Amino acid sequence: MPAEKNVATISIVIPVYNEENRIEGFLKDVIDFLKEKTFPYEILIVDDGSIDATIQVTESVLEKHPPSRYRILRLPRNMGKGGAVRKGMLEADGEYIFFIDADGSTSIKEIDNFIPHFSPEFDIYIAVRTIKHEAPFKRRFFGYGYIYLTNFLLSMQISDFTCGFKCYQRNVARTVFSKQTINNWSFDAEDLFIAKKHKFRVKEIPVYWRHIGGSKVKVLKNIIECGFDLLRIKYNDMCNKYDNNT
Repeated sequence: MPAEKNVATISIVIPVYNEENRIEGFLKDVIDFLKEKTFPYEILIVDDGSIDATIQVTESVLEKHPPSRYRILRLPRNMGKGGAVRKGMLEADGEYIFFIDADGSTSIKEIDNFIPHFSPEFDIYIAVRTIKHEAPFKRRFFGYGYIYLTNFLLSMQISDFTCGFKCYQRNVARTVFSKQTINNWSFDAEDLFIAKKHKFRVKEIPVYWRHIGGSKVKVLKNIIECGFDLLRIKYNDMCNKYDNNT
């Protein structure tokens, strides 16, 4: 693929929490895809305090491959997806750093659609979901409502905040994730708000997405939490917590 020639290194950050039942198949798909590529890459699996056999299964898959390509990072306790993503994004070495969900709802193959967009004109690349298999109504209702509310309260224009398939240039990731304070479901909104504050440029890229059962998202609980989180982001901004001198 011609576009790969200009990519120095890609890091893939994968946050996991109690994924013993699907991590093996997912990791094999990721590895099979990457080993056919010409660009250098690394995979960082960030365990968010799993209490099942996620790590043991992960290690059994990775031990068959060159250790220089893979790292397992372990948080001392369950902190939330945002905490796991933050850990991986700050430790990754790639020039371009992806984080992707371990449920496989967005295929690793979508990286092929991202790479041609890599350019000095943009700092962050985010997936915007096109529906392949429809999600339950309550999840769609909450998702669209959250997008509208976040854009309204934070004065933003983002089409999809929460799709778990995003890519940051390394220096941008260092700036954004070092200022992240939210570890739960709203971390994406905070990160993109920080990016806006620092005038980083965001490119939206359509991806195919399919609903995967077994989501850990609790709709009613998240509605309440996210409302408070958005107010917290505004408060942090008023206190200048996202500025360069903080």
